[in-house]
Amino acid sequence: MKHIVIDLEMNKIARSSEARKICKSEIIEIGAVMLDENLQEIGNFRTYVKPEYNDKIAAEIRNLTGITDAMVANAPVFREAFRMFTNWCLGTGDEVTIYAWSDSDYNQVVKEILLKEYELSDEEHGLIDTEWTDFQNEFDAHIGFERRISLELALDMAGIDFSGRQHDALDDARNTADLLHVFRDRDLFEKTLRKVKEAMDPTPLGNTLGSMIDFSGFVVGRRRLKPNTCRNRFRTRNQIYIK
Repeated sequence: MKHIVIDLEMNKIARSSEARKICKSEIIEIGAVMLDENLQEIGNFRTYVKPEYNDKIAAEIRNLTGITDAMVANAPVFREAFRMFTNWCLGTGDEVTIYAWSDSDYNQVVKEILLKEYELSDEEHGLIDTEWTDFQNEFDAHIGFERRISLELALDMAGIDFSGRQHDALDDARNTADLLHVFRDRDLFEKTLRKVKEAMDPTPLGNTLGSMIDFSGFVVGRRRLKPNTCRNRFRTRNQIYIK
């Protein structure tokens, strides 16, 4: 069994495009790491993807991801890039489980397969027909959070320093994999979160960790996490990006 952690970066589809009836965005980068049965990295994958429904990378996406028009100009289009990814996944000849931070990446792939009329092979159906593991949801449920939290905050809670550049697909996938490794080692995970767990003890029965914490006190990078922003999926100037 191999474990694959994937992350995607997307660009907005032009407002004038009929494609927006299916997708609001399209993939411009795929990053993934492959882990062995002990959740140790044994391989990685990255490709930029040329957008087909927008001639330009939106300024806010360029600032967020660092991806420029030049970086995707000669990149494969979705049907080529996704085939490269699935061939990489299937190349081990072993069963794979795919994880993503939230269900948004899986939903994006499914919509883009529909939009771009991508024909799945029988082997690829095995990767797509079963929804990928929503690691964000699993993490939140275990901790007792009622609100969805960012990868950056989850890493901080687990005592893991973010390595690389945020919103770089491969770096995000690798950091998610690091968190998965700690999370699956329950002794290690409980130890790193002991102080947070202890904070729950004095609270009345029925309170959850998510309801106890004042999210306005958390700062991720240079941005302060506001109470109402956890429901949003994209970082704006004052919001946290939930992935």
